[in-house]
Amino acid sequence: MTSASGPVGTVEVALNHTARLLASDPASAAEQATEILKVVPEHPHAALLLGVARRRMGEVPAAVEILSALVAKHPNAAAAHYELGLALGADHKGDAAVAALRRALELKPDMGEAWRALGDHLTAIGDAQGADEAYARHIKYSTRDPRLMEAGSALVENRIAVAEALLREHLKQFPTDVVAIRMLAEVAARLGRHEDAENLLQRCLELAPTFLAARHNLAQVLYRENKALEALAELERLLIAD
Repeated sequence: MTSASGPVGTVEVALNHTARLLASDPASAAEQATEILKVVPEHPHAALLLGVARRRMGEVPAAVEILSALVAKHPNAAAAHYELGLALGADHKGDAAVAALRRALELKPDMGEAWRALGDHLTAIGDAQGADEAYARHIKYSTRDPRLMEAGSALVENRIAVAEALLREHLKQFPTDVVAIRMLAEVAARLGRHEDAENLLQRCLELAPTFLAARHNLAQVLYRENKALEALAELERLLIAD
């Protein structure tokens, strides 16, 4: 998307402020985006932020309307298709949501969050193989997620409490993020909570059976729990996959 003309400095400052408001106060973000659109009608970034804010406020039909209009005018805007996919999913329009997410990923294949959202929808409709493939792509691109990078740094530096807090907060918002689940399992393992680690890794593999690093971790945790037969079974699966 390219920005519409206008007082660039003032508009950019307002857009940045609106984006910051989204997480904590979507209603204020919606008001700010609406004011920007009064000054610069049809500004694509402002329209995108307004659509996101409406969805987060629970005004899902309004969000779908705003974002549908946006992708009609900017058909090659990956972020707009992604947000439309989320809004359609919230509106219980699963097939349309999958189509929007697939379009976003055609335009920008490295959108890790879009792969995870697609995996969630494919899981919901019973397409286990498709979901596994989507989660695998999410794993590939998740290394660029700054939220997980911060938690990863805390793990490397052995700041376990910080890592756990960051990961739990992240998973409240994204409960199917298999990379974060695996990292939280590592936290549990380091704290000696092996049963918790096992349950987390089992959940990982339920979502993404081809997540081999998680399967390797599971084999280790099972061995530490003196579950030798179960550990061997996981190792056999790894050998088959190798």
